[in-house]
Amino acid sequence: MPTGLLAIALGPELSVLAVALGGEHRAEMRLGPLVFRHIAATQTSAEVSGHYHPKAGVAGETRRCFLLDERRLVLPAYGAFTGGLSCRDPVLRALMGSQAKAILTGARALAVPMPR
Repeated sequence: MPTGLLAIALGPELSVLAVALGGEHRAEMRLGPLVFRHIAATQTSAEVSGHYHPKAGVAGETRRCFLLDERRLVLPAYGAFTGGLSCRDPVLRALMGSQAKAILTGARALAVPMPR
């Protein structure tokens, strides 16, 4: 398996670390039908990306979340110092399909329609 996945999943800000650990940095990487990239492309399918690090609120609580639609999966932030972009932000609303789901992280994952 190519080692470039580490750098793509972590984003360009940590690509130096990936390379130091014996990996490599790539703008995108294909594994079978999947394409991994840091910033989501507008015209794509089978894409996994990060960058926007979505978050959503349910019952007054905001949590990190995955966004999933028929074309892509957008990953949440994993670090304590990485913010998050509201699912209601116009960038994410335009990027995700009308049937997108937000999968909120926490002690128990919760899948809900993407808040718009």
